Amino acid sequence: MSMEVEKTLKDVDRIGLIQRRFELITVARYRDKSRMRKASAAIDKIRKRTKGKDISMTEIVRKWRDTRYGPSSS
Repeated sequence: MSMEVEKTLKDVDRIGLIQRRFELITVARYRDKSRMRKASAAIDKIRKRTKGKDISMTEIVRKWRDTRYGPSSS
């Protein structure tokens, strides 16, 4: 291969790498809105059930997480 072809291939590879990095950066800023809505609805549902009780949402979430995934390390 000639040096000119090798340089062109390196430039194309570099452009592809930059493009992939840019896609990762820009996509990482966007969140799945439907998952956020489901989580908010679940939290609202829990809040309605615990209204008037002296328990924090953090405690509720921790208990739920422990029953689902096992005791937390914190």
